[in-house]
Amino acid sequence: MEKQKDTLTLTLRDHHLDVRLCIRIKETKDYIYKLYVIILVKIHNFGGKLYMAPVSIIHPYIVYNIHS
Repeated sequence: MEKQKDTLTLTLRDHHLDVRLCIRIKETKDYIYKLYVIILVKIHNFGGKLYMAPVSIIHPYIVYNIHS
């Protein structure tokens, strides 16, 4: 886990894949906050590819419905 003033980074390592989740809260004008979420995935082998196959199909629909 890596922590900065406005960013939190969590890393999960497995033999199939590595996942890094970065969450950042940024203050803008007039005390308005923006939340940024970034997920990075590094696939190591066929097991990781097999796991990510359904995720890659569903992911665009989830992101589209979350984004306002």
